Amino acid sequence: MPRKPRISSASGLYHFIARGMNKKTLFHKHSDYKAFEDLMAEYLTKLDMRLYHYCLMPNHTHLLVSAVDVGLLSRFAHFVHRRYTYHYCRAYGWSEQLFNRRFRSIPIESDGYLLECGRYIERNPLKSNRVQDVGDYPYSSYGFYVVGAASAFITRNPMYDTFGRTEEERRQAYKAYLLTPRPYESLLDETISNYVPVDLVR
Repeated sequence: MPRKPRISSASGLYHFIARGMNKKTLFHKHSDYKAFEDLMAEYLTKLDMRLYHYCLMPNHTHLLVSAVDVGLLSRFAHFVHRRYTYHYCRAYGWSEQLFNRRFRSIPIESDGYLLECGRYIERNPLKSNRVQDVGDYPYSSYGFYVVGAASAFITRNPMYDTFGRTEEERRQAYKAYLLTPRPYESLLDETISNYVPVDLVR
């Protein structure tokens, strides 16, 4: 059966979601997360992509990325997932498929959703009850925006500057935006969970 073409975003922005096969754990310790982050940094540069927000959960990943061509998403997934699988197999004696072959790429077409998507991504550890304070979760872009932590691979969300005139104002306003519950979050959850992945990673 032929694959349906992946939906292209006019803005070039996508919410990219990948999961472990059958919800398999992808990351067991700090060195696993670090290996994946290093691979992201390498292929974001090689493919001329940008990463605005991310969160690496134990059995899935959320990235908000910019790509000039939707086909770059498949190339990014192919190289990053394949090389991370090599790392995982060496570390844990695994010999089967690690990631689901299908990944999700949800087009982002508005400035409002650009912010909401970043917020959704960074709230994942809180919503899954992995932490009580989202700032305690180290494998996301939270620290880049709220604490000012340096990053070799995150590009600042252009909408972040709307949060204030100074860096401190922006950090505090963004933190409040991130932590304040919003009544329609369940609708966003439903939209993302029901979004059908239509392409296979080669």
